[in-house]
Amino acid sequence: MLDTLALVLDEYTVTSGADLQVQPPTVNAGSGELAAEHLLWRSGGREARGVKAFHNGERVAVSLKPRHEAPASQALCIVRFSVPKMATGSNYYPATPAATQTVLSDAGKYLQGIGIKTNIERATLARVDAAQTYTMREPFDGYAPVLRHLRGKRSSSREYEGMFLWGNKSWEICSYDKREEMRRLKESVAGLPANSLRMEVRGLTGKKVEAMFGLRTVAQLRDGLDVVSESYRAQLEAQLFRHELPEASSSSRADLVAQMMACKETDRFWFPRLAMLHFMAEFADDPGALKYAIRVASDNRDTANRLCRMVDQMTHEARALREVAPGKRTHGELYDELREKVLA
Repeated sequence: MLDTLALVLDEYTVTSGADLQVQPPTVNAGSGELAAEHLLWRSGGREARGVKAFHNGERVAVSLKPRHEAPASQALCIVRFSVPKMATGSNYYPATPAATQTVLSDAGKYLQGIGIKTNIERATLARVDAAQTYTMREPFDGYAPVLRHLRGKRSSSREYEGMFLWGNKSWEICSYDKREEMRRLKESVAGLPANSLRMEVRGLTGKKVEAMFGLRTVAQLRDGLDVVSESYRAQLEAQLFRHELPEASSSSRADLVAQMMACKETDRFWFPRLAMLHFMAEFADDPGALKYAIRVASDNRDTANRLCRMVDQMTHEARALREVAPGKRTHGELYDELREKVLA
């Protein structure tokens, strides 16, 4: 369930010869003046100064940035990595609890290997991403109209490059086509399910991580992996899946355009006819209830028979209209499938 973690090392030392790149201050070409440089760390009686320092490993990234609080004896050290990528090389599937425990230990060993000594158990959680990839009945694009309909609390929603994003500065929820993302990153998708919908819940600050997951340190995370899964589902339900999706949104825009064009070809007054056929579609598979209501409400038997014949004709047309966009499921059905999967 865990994906990306960002840790703040509250206590650490940098050894001599550490595998860190220091970015020196820039120089003004005209005046020769140096931009401000800062103390990054002290080691062996020597100081390392610069704008920032960093280490970009294959699976672990480390950045050291100046602290703005005074006095500052060393930089703020932030460590980022993906738990499943460290475990297996891919984050399509979540790491098992046992593999997650191993990754957390390996992260501490990795830091020591590049010259940063720390107790990883005391590191503060600055970001936690919980994620799951679901195998769906439809391609990801089929759920796009439903995802556009969802709204989080006290948050904005946006869509870009095939990703749906809800949130604010302290948290995010996102959904996207996982296989498509892997293709863009030139990662292998061989053997993975075709319809792969990804949902991620992200706590973006230490305070929000603690509020969402009830966790503050790596040591607490080790004992709270079940809490992460529970909080992931609770956040999705509270933010996106707290309502029933009205069936009124059952026709997509593309379906409506196709149906309108079909009505325009056969009827001058195409819009009233389209509206009537959409009403009749409710009874297309079983018009008996409508016929019964007509016979009860009608004062004239001949009129009732004539209206019932109209029902037969119009339900036939309604079924034909439905086949203009064959195989389409309603938004309500898609929403129910999505909600059932993510909250299971």
